Amino acid sequence: GLGEAAPASVVIIPILFEDKLLGVIELASFSRFSDVHLAFFDQFVNTIGVAINTIIANSRTESLLGESQRLAIQLQDRSDELQSQQAELQRSNAELEEKAALLATSSQYKSEFLANMSHELRTPLNSLLILARLLSDNPDGHLSDQEVQFATTIHRSGSDLLQLINDILDLSKIEAGRMDVRPKKLPLIKLLDYVHATFRPLTLDRGLAFEVTVGEDVPREMYSDEQRLQQILRNLLSNAIKFTATGRVELRVNRLKDPDHAFTRENSDDVIAFAVSDTGIGIAAEKLPVIFEAFQQADGTTNRKYGGTGLGLSISREIAGLLGGRIIAESAPGKGSTFTLYVPVISPGHTATGAAPEDLRPLVPEQLSTEPYTSHDTDDSWPTPTKLEAWKAGRAGQVLPGRRVLIVDDDIRNVFALTHVLGRVGMPVLYAENGREGIETLERNPDVELVLMDIMMPEMDGYETISAIRRTPRWTGLPIVALTAKAMPGDREKSIARGANDYVPKPVDVDQLLTVVCALLDPESAHDAEQDDSEESVVPGPSTSSEEAAAPPTTE
Repeated sequence: GLGEAAPASVVIIPILFEDKLLGVIELASFSRFSDVHLAFFDQFVNTIGVAINTIIANSRTESLLGESQRLAIQLQDRSDELQSQQAELQRSNAELEEKAALLATSSQYKSEFLANMSHELRTPLNSLLILARLLSDNPDGHLSDQEVQFATTIHRSGSDLLQLINDILDLSKIEAGRMDVRPKKLPLIKLLDYVHATFRPLTLDRGLAFEVTVGEDVPREMYSDEQRLQQILRNLLSNAIKFTATGRVELRVNRLKDPDHAFTRENSDDVIAFAVSDTGIGIAAEKLPVIFEAFQQADGTTNRKYGGTGLGLSISREIAGLLGGRIIAESAPGKGSTFTLYVPVISPGHTATGAAPEDLRPLVPEQLSTEPYTSHDTDDSWPTPTKLEAWKAGRAGQVLPGRRVLIVDDDIRNVFALTHVLGRVGMPVLYAENGREGIETLERNPDVELVLMDIMMPEMDGYETISAIRRTPRWTGLPIVALTAKAMPGDREKSIARGANDYVPKPVDVDQLLTVVCALLDPESAHDAEQDDSEESVVPGPSTSSEEAAAPPTTE
């Protein structure tokens, strides 16, 4: 049966394995344990320790095996997932590459389309503008005042169409990231003379007051792209005049000195502010962001009443950004508007063309001239109606008469128009319809002193023809002017690289063409004129004189 009694002997033995306690055994007996018993217990606990450790190790191994299997399953799942993602990524990359290829092809097609459209639009405009201008000059006095006005209107309308083409091309260049700026040393007085001489007649015609004011501490020089600055100011001032019926238009030029101004905080260089103000119709505050978008104006009725495409401000904003600047608009309906162009004195990229301007003396406002200003870099300039007889009485009358010129162009309209222009300044003209005929004409006429080379022609285009001419030793020094209606990025550089001396875009600006021709046929005088231009702030226009009859074109 069951009973209860106190033990005579108790033994407590730890169960150890490699000095690690795994457990404890307590043994009791009604008699005293002998030494044999104790020795047995010592061996017994050692065996038990090994067995317990084996059980623990097996259990741990089993657990680790299970964990390993679980992780292997997870790893396989993750691997499958990664493979799926990789396959999806490869598909996405393939789609992106396909889309990129399509985009590149589309961009190429767009560029080719714009280039071809530019050529197709500019080619008829070239002869239209030149001939309309010749008619408006009325050298023989055979046209009535009304007929002269008709010709002037045709020329003005063609010029407006040309400006629209230029705006669309500029927008496409900006969207494609191909709009280039060429910062160089620019006397500020030269820029302001251009503005003053260009827009004062327009404001006088509309009965508006026009004033250009210059701050006392505005530097005389800056490093920026003269052509692009002219383009921005032209757009801002044209809008101000267009939308102002009465009152005034003003251009204020100041050095930005406010350290708290947002543009000053973002630019460590000196900043000039060109503020164009008017007393026109004004713009509602909620419409101000809209007017800087392409093809947008403040109001649909504005488009019908005042015309325009809404491209000018969009292009101006982007060009300002390329110059390191910004345009800010302030306006209120019925109270006029102020558009301020902030541009650094030293535009980004100036180190490519020279060091920083040294002459930071203030500009004197009284230095502004009322004489007409002629721009020499007129890639986007407006054609200005300077009469040909004025050129004859000036430098062209001394340099050009008797100098034979070859026109290589497949469009007889352009040949006809250019022949009359050059003939009126005394230049005998030959022409050829393509490059092959042009080379043959040169071989038959060694007295040709200048070549006007169209680019897009059948059989042998202008680039190929220029290269062929330059490969002939006796023609290596023959002046060649490339003429093209494409006017796309790289055309100028490509023409010069093939061997052309200069480049004139179509529609040909007569003033620019004659300036280039005079410079090529009389380089020493051209160098002297450049020296004078760098010293003087105003380029005077040529004086007037009588007109001679144009020589008809001849083919050889």
